[in-house]
Amino acid sequence: MFSHIVYIIDTRERRYHNTTSFIFTKIHTQIMWLLRRQGQQRWQHTIIRSRVASSLSTTVCDGTDIVAAAIRPLSLNSTSTLQNYNDVSFLQHVITRSNLIQSRIYPQHYQLYISNSFVHNCSANSQLRWFTSGGRHTHHGGRGRGNDRGRGHRSTNRIPNMKEFNTLDDAIEVYFNNLDKLTPRNLSSFWSTVPRLLRHQQRGVNLVPQLEAIFHKTADQIHSYGPKDLATTTFGFAKTIQTLQRSKRMYSSGSYEGYLHGILVRQRDVVFDFITRTVAPILYQFKPRDLKDLAYVYALLEYVPKQLDDGSSLFNHIAEKSIPLLNKFKPQELANTVWAFEKVKVSHPTLYERVGDHIITLNNLNDFTPQALANILIAYAKAEIFHPDLYENVADHIVTLNHLHDFDSQALANIIWSYAKAEVSHPELFNKVGDHIVTRQQLNDFKPQDLSNIVYSYAKAGVIRQDLFTRIGYHIVAHHHLSDFNPQKLSNTVWAYAKLGISHPDLFNKVADHIVTLNHLNDFNSQNLSNILYAYARAEISHPDLFNKVADHIVLLDNLDDYTAQAICNLAWAYHKAGIIRQDLNNKLRYAADNGKEEFSSRQLNNLYQWTSEEEDIQIQNQEDDEQNEDESGSLLAVVDEDNDNDTDKEEEKEEYNTSSAPEDLSLLTVVQLKDRLRNLGLRVSGRKQELIDRLNDHIQGQ
Repeated sequence: MFSHIVYIIDTRERRYHNTTSFIFTKIHTQIMWLLRRQGQQRWQHTIIRSRVASSLSTTVCDGTDIVAAAIRPLSLNSTSTLQNYNDVSFLQHVITRSNLIQSRIYPQHYQLYISNSFVHNCSANSQLRWFTSGGRHTHHGGRGRGNDRGRGHRSTNRIPNMKEFNTLDDAIEVYFNNLDKLTPRNLSSFWSTVPRLLRHQQRGVNLVPQLEAIFHKTADQIHSYGPKDLATTTFGFAKTIQTLQRSKRMYSSGSYEGYLHGILVRQRDVVFDFITRTVAPILYQFKPRDLKDLAYVYALLEYVPKQLDDGSSLFNHIAEKSIPLLNKFKPQELANTVWAFEKVKVSHPTLYERVGDHIITLNNLNDFTPQALANILIAYAKAEIFHPDLYENVADHIVTLNHLHDFDSQALANIIWSYAKAEVSHPELFNKVGDHIVTRQQLNDFKPQDLSNIVYSYAKAGVIRQDLFTRIGYHIVAHHHLSDFNPQKLSNTVWAYAKLGISHPDLFNKVADHIVTLNHLNDFNSQNLSNILYAYARAEISHPDLFNKVADHIVLLDNLDDYTAQAICNLAWAYHKAGIIRQDLNNKLRYAADNGKEEFSSRQLNNLYQWTSEEEDIQIQNQEDDEQNEDESGSLLAVVDEDNDNDTDKEEEKEEYNTSSAPEDLSLLTVVQLKDRLRNLGLRVSGRKQELIDRLNDHIQGQ
């Protein structure tokens, strides 16, 4: 018995060109075995070999030759030829011939039927699936090519565990040969392992049609899956998409990656919207792990599922189901759940508060891995959920540890960034982390992202550690190049040193020399450039080539629409402070201010005109004292997931000048300040920053 797939492919469809040779080889092997079994004459062998050889040599992927090669040699008494290959009459002729084969010639060895999709896709532009039924040929005699010959596992009563496979080829072959026996647990296990096997070298055997059959089997049955199998399958789909997107390669349509890219990456919304509607009715059956996996899947893809038919949100249902079960969640499940909600930007303050309350009631945090602690803290910080007891408990736990060797560089960076972002002061924690980094033998495992986040966080929190900044500075200087530091990392790094007043000329020269050698500055946004030049001016590091490089870039821009009032003021101050006069740049900045005066405060305009004036003896009012026009923020890149990948979270906090008669701009307040005001008024303090502002504004207007 044989098991394979034959396709009829329209000549205008080239998707399966790479699989043609494999399909012909399979057909040739099967036909030759049948002829040997029946003792056919030599001339019949020659005809078949010639037919297959001519088909293999063609450069056009014409599936009609496949059908002809598969059917005509079996009808040994037939002398008719097939005409009009690409029209419906030909397909009907094939059906008739197939029935003859099935009923008259070797039915015990070869059986052919047409899948249901044929009925709906009988057109010249369709790709029609043809499957052979039955198992795999198990002939053991002679040198016949029908033997398995090490091609993998054979069909057995026991379907091997996916952990037993080292290549995707082997897994597909075995699972396809047992397609009728596959249970939801088998299929979910298959898809959860595909991402791992995609990273391994395959045997070179193309089984894309068989992989497609497994996917169709899954799609047909997934609506009847239980919670565990549904969550596992969905997780496998998400990890496969993530694996394909990370590789940044172009895939051929005849490869496994090409097929999976077509059905999962390109059709992501269709697949996951269907899963959303399948999950919702049975969500009450989900256990904590399944709930965590489901939320985590959407977070990996950064995909917010569409609203359900009743207008509700899947994530709201997940939160409502999870809250009563929090005491059954494992530490990693708690961490992944709150991280997932923040990742997809779904606000559910009650879930965050209950998770925080649950964690602080635990006797200790020893069961939480460093990565779990980092995920929890960064989720609360980025969601702007202030839970002081949670922050205090986690910091106290870390400080009491004997060492921080179990914390990798990203976990350390994300933890201290979370405290800086939430404006929670805990000097002992910062000193603990600083001591650990300073005493390390080397910092080679710290990525540019980690180094930038660490110095930024210390500067943001106002914690001065000269030894830490000196160690990190010399480590960066020792790099052969800074190509791994993107504009945001460069900006945050030099800004942090300038903010704390820590001198490191070698570092500043290294960064400036790198920027000057770039072909262009198109990857730098206005905030990057203004923060970098502000840092050099404040640190009193002279580097005319850097300032001229930036000036040349800005002058050539069509307009400064992307530059905020604060960025324009920072640039003007930096050039004035550095003593570098570029009148073409000054004219550009003043023109931008003249055409956008409504965005500038009166004080900003006054200072800008003074800084860009041609007169060199003008005194800048109070600039050296209050530095109120300085943008003391920076954008930050930080994130977490189990694969230690980083995301971008840009945060630009701009200080504006307000007249006493103007209404207070609450957006200038920090989250801590907003919550203090709400507490004093007896109002609720949970929620994101904008929700806190709206709550205060409603109260003020109500008065």
